[in-house]
Amino acid sequence: MRFSIIFLSLIVVFSSCKKGDETIIYGDQYFPADSGRYVIYDVMSIIHDDPSEVHDTTLFQIKEIVSEELIDNEGEPTRKLYRYIRDNDTLNWSLKDVWVIKKTGRSVELVEENQRKIKMAFSISYDQYWDCNALNNLDDEQCYYSKIYQPISVGSIDYDSSVVVEHQNFLSYIEYLRSYEVYAPNIGKIQSYFKDIEINNGDTLQVQKGTELFYDAVEFGKE
Repeated sequence: MRFSIIFLSLIVVFSSCKKGDETIIYGDQYFPADSGRYVIYDVMSIIHDDPSEVHDTTLFQIKEIVSEELIDNEGEPTRKLYRYIRDNDTLNWSLKDVWVIKKTGRSVELVEENQRKIKMAFSISYDQYWDCNALNNLDDEQCYYSKIYQPISVGSIDYDSSVVVEHQNFLSYIEYLRSYEVYAPNIGKIQSYFKDIEINNGDTLQVQKGTELFYDAVEFGKE
């Protein structure tokens, strides 16, 4: 009788880990990939070249929308991610890129600019580490989660929960490299921060050369 009770208890435990509860255990709701889901971002791009007296800032918007399902070479489902661009003072979108999302029970892969990157690894936890460039020929880039399930405000929008994927954080006397992405449940990426700049004497405000790119979500939903 005691063996039967233990066996039934194990069944209950493993049943709680099935697909119905996957979003709770793994956190995969932080990168939804159902068709029609979209996010619009305000984007700021900055190009620095101090010797040439260039510090150009460009403002525009990007719209990303998940679209039709495809089957990849491994026989697994993927989805197209259409990316549109427009100036802030215009209404019409122009197609910029078509990327591909592959979401599994272990990770989310995104083929962007012909490079396959691992954007998230499951489950979400503080001891989860992965190389986002493990599936391409770029240099290793170890990622990890920080500020898990914490509220955040991006622009004028408040989110009850978010996770931060840390990419790079390096500072020397001549270089500053910082990048991370923030995700919210049932929305996806709501913010990204990227700086790759040359600096003087460790001062991040004395920029000599490099690029900066910032995304803030301003609208999201499902079409």
